[in-house]
Amino acid sequence: MTLPAPRPPVADPALSRPDWTKPQPRDPAMLWLDKNENTDPKLATVLAGVMKGLPTEAYYTYPDSAALYAKLADWVGCEARNLLLAAGSDGVIRSVFEAYVGEGDTVLHTVPTFAMYPVYCRIYGARAVGIGYEASDGGPRLDAATVIAAIAAERPRLVCLPNPDSPTGTVFAPDALEAIVAAAGDAGALILIDEAYHPFHPDTVAPWIARHPHLVVARSTGKAWGMAGLRIGYGIASPEVAVMLHKVRPMYEVNTVAVHAFERMLDHSDTMQASVGRLMEGKALFLGAMIAMGFKTLSGRGNFLHVAFGPHAPKVHAALADMVLYRQDFAEPCLKGFSRFSCTTPTLFAPVIERIRDAVRQGVRS
Repeated sequence: MTLPAPRPPVADPALSRPDWTKPQPRDPAMLWLDKNENTDPKLATVLAGVMKGLPTEAYYTYPDSAALYAKLADWVGCEARNLLLAAGSDGVIRSVFEAYVGEGDTVLHTVPTFAMYPVYCRIYGARAVGIGYEASDGGPRLDAATVIAAIAAERPRLVCLPNPDSPTGTVFAPDALEAIVAAAGDAGALILIDEAYHPFHPDTVAPWIARHPHLVVARSTGKAWGMAGLRIGYGIASPEVAVMLHKVRPMYEVNTVAVHAFERMLDHSDTMQASVGRLMEGKALFLGAMIAMGFKTLSGRGNFLHVAFGPHAPKVHAALADMVLYRQDFAEPCLKGFSRFSCTTPTLFAPVIERIRDAVRQGVRS
């Protein structure tokens, strides 16, 4: 028997994915600050209460998302026809590729950035062009003029630009960002602004879809809303683009449990905002302590931060090894030497700070 051949981009050995049979366990006794999840216990308690109160039909029926679309539209400040529910912001991104990107098209994206942009380029046979962040004393740097020049030179089909970006935590000022959006429109490109970290970074381009119909905004509920495990996100787009994204969605965009949970969590938006405030307080506490110890830091605009422990790094990493999970270092030159911590509450950050302080004291004595 001869198996049918997959599409050439999929068959390409250069396209590979992590082993889905290999577990990636995390010790429940440790503090998980490695994946930019929301670890706020108060928000988790509210979400757990919502989940316990879901009706039984949330588990045995296929989803009807109309009520969620209407309620989410009110919260976002748009029409329901401007929205697309999806399996996380990643699902929105894939829908954009599926609807608009084909074999031989050019896609611009930043480097480093969300890992799935180059993966989707390979899946759909697109030519990926990376626009690299440069290292600077103030952290990763990318000028709007550089992005605009790349758009003019490459004439891409799609521009992918998270704001804030990850893992850099960088943002563009509103005027600069709108200049980039306008340049994409002039080049005939769709532009995808990923706002996965909204409202940790409260600025949004969502209202711009009225004057820039080639703009798509992707958002996650895995960060501020604390619902990473439910895998529900949404896109915001002009009606003309949104209808195209709906053409390529699955029969059911998301599962019924996620629909019921998100609809009810929208009633707790104040709780979500308070959680964001607590995590930002924790971020400020941690950054202040690291600066006081003499470490270089990058605050970024998402729910994470970077610290360069310098010569103390081996002792600090050893001291934290049984306490907290975090990203110890980066291969990318613009973040080389920095460790990344997801933000958590001041209470949960306090013992981490003390452990680092003890490691530094021991290092000084030795």
